[in-house]
Amino acid sequence: MDELEGFISYISAVKAEAGNTVISYENDLKQFLQYLDGQGGMDIRDVGTNDAREYVRHLMENYKERSMLRKISALRMFYDYLMRKGVINFNPFMDISLKRNEKRLPSVLSEEEVARLLELEVNDFMDLRDHILFLFIYSTGARISEALSVDISMIEWSKRRIRIVGKGSKTRFLFLNKDVADELRDYIEKRDIYLGQQARGNDALFIGKNRERLSFSTAHLIFEKAGEKLNLNKDFTPHTLRHSFATHMMDHGADIRLIQELLGHESISTTQIYTHVTSQKLRKVYDKTHPHA
Repeated sequence: MDELEGFISYISAVKAEAGNTVISYENDLKQFLQYLDGQGGMDIRDVGTNDAREYVRHLMENYKERSMLRKISALRMFYDYLMRKGVINFNPFMDISLKRNEKRLPSVLSEEEVARLLELEVNDFMDLRDHILFLFIYSTGARISEALSVDISMIEWSKRRIRIVGKGSKTRFLFLNKDVADELRDYIEKRDIYLGQQARGNDALFIGKNRERLSFSTAHLIFEKAGEKLNLNKDFTPHTLRHSFATHMMDHGADIRLIQELLGHESISTTQIYTHVTSQKLRKVYDKTHPHA
């Protein structure tokens, strides 16, 4: 579909959305097109407000609130794009208001769980790559899209930092402590051995079994399998590890402004969720230890 392809190119090149966001939006819109096919082959140009509400009811019956909100956001943006292109005259999803009933706190690993994660057995190069991926995200607070985009040539070894272009085309540095930098060097040596002659011209830090840059889908599968090995009774995704980085930094006294910079948040309000996570922890400690609590 030409309109969908044009929209994906637009949010990738013009809006500079993160790679995983682009993939999610594309899947959400393809799902909507399949839904329209099931409604007698309705065209996107013929969708009205009542049709949009029916689709939202369909989503409410099948998806959790967070996924549903993202899908509606994708559709609003898509129809805004079609309006600017003159394909349609109004956005059928614009009048649909969805508010979160409660602010959901992010899933976070305890420091003991992170230690267990980083101690998972390493039997071959792929196990080592997984270990370094976990270590990298937990040590830098990088988004998975940022981690997977890192090239070896981007690493400034003398300053132990990596200059990246993050969400919204914002530039920032990821910092490495000495131990992490040493592990990275060792990993890169083993990576080059694994690649052999293919190491020439391949600068991607994280690679897959096909010897190409590691994909988003494979990275998420790596986290899913690790969560099963650890028997975690919580969500475990790349974002969980990023949340854990920020939460543990705050637990150990880091200033919220510093965490904002390290995470690449544009607004301090986005970072403030970690004060809620830390406050919950403080409350539990207080209730458990105060004699009159």
